Formats: sequence, C-alpha cells, structure tokens
Amino acid sequence: MLEIYAEYLFLENFIMNLLILHITSYFCKYQGRFYKLMIGASVGALYAFIFFFPSLHFLFSFSMKLVISMLIIVISFTPHKFRDFFKYLSIFYLVTFVFGGTAFAFFYFTNFDSILSNGIFYSNNFSIRVLLYSVAVAYILIVLSIGYIKNKVNKENLYKKIVIEFDSKQKEISALIDTGNSLSDPISKFPVIIVEYSAIEELLPEKVKEIFKNGNCNKLDQITTILQNTNWMNRFRIIPFTSLGMENGMLIGFKPDSVKLKIKGDVMNLRRIIVGISTNRLSKNGDYKALLNPDILVS
Repeated sequence: MLEIYAEYLFLENFIMNLLILHITSYFCKYQGRFYKLMIGASVGALYAFIFFFPSLHFLFSFSMKLVISMLIIVISFTPHKFRDFFKYLSIFYLVTFVFGGTAFAFFYFTNFDSILSNGIFYSNNFSIRVLLYSVAVAYILIVLSIGYIKNKVNKENLYKKIVIEFDSKQKEISALIDTGNSLSDPISKFPVIIVEYSAIEELLPEKVKEIFKNGNCNKLDQITTILQNTNWMNRFRIIPFTSLGMENGMLIGFKPDSVKLKIKGDVMNLRRIIVGISTNRLSKNGDYKALLNPDILVS
C-alpha cells in the first residue's frame, strides 16, 4: 500500500507548478517578480491537500479546478487586461498538458510507486532527474508547437494574393506584406508594390521587355530613350531606392490599370498604386513574388 506524506505531496506539486509557471512566464515574456510565481505554485500545491479530506473531494470538480487555475494566474502574473489574462491562462494550460503528459510518460516507463487520483499525482520514489528530463522534452515540444502555430498565423496574416491588371491583361501573384517596404513614387507619392520581373513579364510591352533583356534597367538615359516614343511613357516611372549594399538603386515602375487585393474572400481594389519591377528573387523558396507596401491598406 502506498503511503502518502504531506510534505512530499506539497514539495512535488510545488516544484511541478513552479516549473510550469516559470515556462509560462518565459513564453509570455513576463517581467514580474519571481516570488509571485512561488506564491502561485504554493496555492496549487496546497490545493492538492484536499486529497487528505474525503469530505472536500467535491472541490476536485472541473469548475473548481478551473477556478483554482484562474486564481493561480491572477496571483502569479497579475494581468491588468482580460486579453493578457486569457493569454497567460492559455499558455499555462498548454504547458501543463504537455509537461504533465511528458512527465507521466517518463515516470510510467521507469520503476515508480505512485497514485493518480482526482488529477493529483504522487510518487513515493520521486526523481528530480526524471522531472528535469520531462521539463527538457516538454519545453522542446512546446517551442515546436508555438513556432508552428506562429508560422501558420503569420502566413495567414502576411501572405496575400494580388491581381495586377495592365493593358487589358491580368496576372495573379502571391505577395507578402513587408513592413520594411516603404517605397513610394516620387511624383505621385503613391505606395509601391515590388514585383519580380519573371512574375509580371507577360503583362509588359515589348519595348519594356527589351530593357530588361538587354540589362539596361539601371541606365536612365537608355530607358528614357526607349520609352519616349511609346504610348507607355506617361505610365512608367523611375523609382529611386536605398537598400543594404546599394545606396543609389533604381527600379522601373508603372501605373497599372488596377490592383486587386484578396483578403479573406473579399476583394479590395487598389488604384492609387505603382508597381516596381525587381530583377532579383524576392523569396528564396518562391513563397511569394511580390512585396506589398503596408500603406496600401490605407491608400
């Protein structure tokens, strides 16, 4: 028969709670006092003492466990906004589930004498080493999970589809909203969308294609000479820019008939836009072919 000692029960639950709260604080970038985490961990550890009082076992109900976990969050992090409270509580549960499952798996596959009752885990031969292994594995799993979720969310928020129309021709292109792209046309002051030449080549007039094929896209005098006798002269722009390794860069740009931005099933028509043509690849893996100036969302 397993003998349960109150001091061991408190110590085991206190250490586990403190580790969970500490990991939660790390992922939430909490800058508060560590002693508050210790108080929160102590509340959780004291809650386990209900195990010794059968008449109070009704406090192990789902609703009471939820209340206790919320109390632990309030004590440990003192969130001032509901949004922050929900963030702490969500990460707290994520860490708890991953950490608890990992720790239980380690204990299960090692020799241990334990009991699990009403969500309270107690082991006679408590192992700090196994606990530390559990923390390490749980931490890796949580980092991978959060990284995957953030990556998916970022892609959904930052990756868009645009349709560029020019001279009665259209091309749909994958684009990325780039906070580092603040380019604007020096004449009209319209925000600039940067697009790879290969993605937009089929929309361009033959005279403009010749400029790129002959490598003259950085020669202002030749560009002007080629375009001045065409119907497109008033549609094209020369856009100066500065980037890492290039202080006096230059892009050929043009005023499209329209640009349609697709956002969650809706279509946003952008008319006050200039399209800048880049000869460089914008994405190494080809996820996108254009960079959107954030200003287009308010243009």
